[in-house]
Amino acid sequence: MKGFSPEQLLVVADEFCTVPRVRVRSFSALCAAAAVPGARVHGVAVFDSPLAAGVALASAIVALQPLTDANDAFAEVARRVYIDWAEV
Repeated sequence: MKGFSPEQLLVVADEFCTVPRVRVRSFSALCAAAAVPGARVHGVAVFDSPLAAGVALASAIVALQPLTDANDAFAEVARRVYIDWAEV
C-alpha cells in the first residue's frame, strides 16, 4: 500500500483551505493523519486496498481535526485524492 507523505497531505490541505477560508490548526495532526494510509506492522500493510486506506485517512482527519474548521469536508477531499493517487 502506498503511503501519503505529510508534504503531500499539506499540498491537499493548502488547496482545500482557500475555498472555506480556513487554515491548518495543527501540523502534527496533519502529519499523524498522513501516516495512516501507509501504516505497516512488521512490514505488513495494515490496509488491503486503497479504498480501505482512504476511508481510514478520512476517519483520522475527522478525529484529529487538523484544520480550524471544515474538517469533515477536508476528510472527504483527502480520501478522494488519496484513492485516485494510490490506484495509479
